[in-house]
Amino acid sequence: MSTATVQPLHLSPASGWQPPALDECAIDVLYDDVVAASRDRRRGYSQPALRVVLNSEETDPQFGPQATQTHLLPEPRAWLQRMAGALLECMTGVRSPGQIARWVSPLVYERVNARSVIAKRRGAHPLHRSLVRRVHVCEPDDGVIEASVVVQHDGRVRAMALRMVGVDGRWMVTAMELG
Repeated sequence: MSTATVQPLHLSPASGWQPPALDECAIDVLYDDVVAASRDRRRGYSQPALRVVLNSEETDPQFGPQATQTHLLPEPRAWLQRMAGALLECMTGVRSPGQIARWVSPLVYERVNARSVIAKRRGAHPLHRSLVRRVHVCEPDDGVIEASVVVQHDGRVRAMALRMVGVDGRWMVTAMELG
């Protein structure tokens, strides 16, 4: 075996490179960006989920979400009954909101998720399972369903209003109000 001599570590000084100085226009642009970002923070801006643009001039009509006629979709009354129960379970923290993400619009998802987070933070456990009592359906246009749902939730009878639109061969809840 040969013995090698250990050389001490040699540190070289850093080169004298420095970034170029900014001109006045670049400083103004950076300052405006910082001010705009701080203004957004003050308003409480956040983007918890990826936004999906459904009706915009920017989307390609051939590749964007496609409207679906009512006769090509599942029966709305039974679908609404299951979806209303699932929405209530998500809002009380019994079910994960991610399970309904495919069938609700981003805005509805954000609202349901926010209520779920609050329920989990409070440590709320529903005493009784939520029951859907009645579903009243109205069809204002082909591929659009508006419904009022009577639910029994935590010992109280409440009303829920839902609007569903046929998108890509499935129902999608685009609006929800819980009274």
